[in-house]
Amino acid sequence: MEMQTKEIKLKITVMKRIILVMALVAGFNSLSQAQSTLKAGLGYYGVNSGNIGIVAEFEYEKYYSESFSLPLRADLGYYITPDYNTLFLEVHKGFRHYFNSGFFVEQSLGIGIHSNSYTVESIYYLDDYGSSVRYRDGLNPGISPSVTLGAGYNITHQKETENLVWIRPKAFWNLGLRGLNLPYFALQVGYSRTFKTKN
Repeated sequence: MEMQTKEIKLKITVMKRIILVMALVAGFNSLSQAQSTLKAGLGYYGVNSGNIGIVAEFEYEKYYSESFSLPLRADLGYYITPDYNTLFLEVHKGFRHYFNSGFFVEQSLGIGIHSNSYTVESIYYLDDYGSSVRYRDGLNPGISPSVTLGAGYNITHQKETENLVWIRPKAFWNLGLRGLNLPYFALQVGYSRTFKTKN
């Protein structure tokens, strides 16, 4: 009798494990079948007050429901200030929530490289030892973490090809230029369009 009870418990344990494995496989299969889109966009990029630029974006957006997606975006941009010009490349990962009306909100964290090229003859800064050091001629690269919020509207709501208009306030740091206590603020306004959809 005790032997039969052990066999029954063993069979129940094996069945539970099989069901768990089947549920995990089904879950991963449904995630892998989630629809995804590739988008390209272009926008205005303004830094602090009055420094203007442009940003091009390329985005891979994976949908997990009609209202929720996880976009991965690469931004390539350029902006001008009175003292320097900056070229940057960033990668952003975040989430996007769509409403039934076509409006959406989003948030992302990013990391990239900002490289400043100075247009004035003498710019000095104090290094870690308190010495006055001149910025190098040519490009001065720095690592740039960022936090971006956003809102927008899908102009072609409930159609296969999405046309998005968006506004994205952003805080970022250029660690090659100044520390975490001195962030920069940018405003991005632009348009993105789906050019490929995968199921």
